[in-house]
Amino acid sequence: MHWAKPCHACARPLVSLHGEVVGEARSVQCECCGIAEECTPTYIGRVRAHFHGKWVCGLCAEAVKERQQRDPDLAVAAAVDATAALCQRFNSTVRLNPKLSLASSMRDIARKSCQHRGATGSGTCTAGAGINSSDAACCGAGRATSCALPYV
Repeated sequence: MHWAKPCHACARPLVSLHGEVVGEARSVQCECCGIAEECTPTYIGRVRAHFHGKWVCGLCAEAVKERQQRDPDLAVAAAVDATAALCQRFNSTVRLNPKLSLASSMRDIARKSCQHRGATGSGTCTAGAGINSSDAACCGAGRATSCALPYV
């Protein structure tokens, strides 16, 4: 069945190409990112049925699917919760303070690099006050403290 393109600027009834009234478009908010879209109640119901009662926008739905592809044992509800947590973190850092977000991203890159070097090298990164030569090699620089960052 072919559908006419919905009118998102107003809440007029959606009509199929065959002239059937489908339903009133209404605004619904994504439970992950918070973006609002205009959709029919039928579509909203299908999305909620697929995502265990939560309405998820198209972009977040793709993120949930990708997360499940990376971890096939992850349930849909857990993938939606993980995506919602990621969106919440984004909204509370990047949107509020992009410079702080850049610093946080650089810290995360340094931490992952340290963990990778610790797993492949002979030294390990520790949270101790001192640092020995193997820890300095692990962290990539001779610092007075280890690469384990206590403030996340």
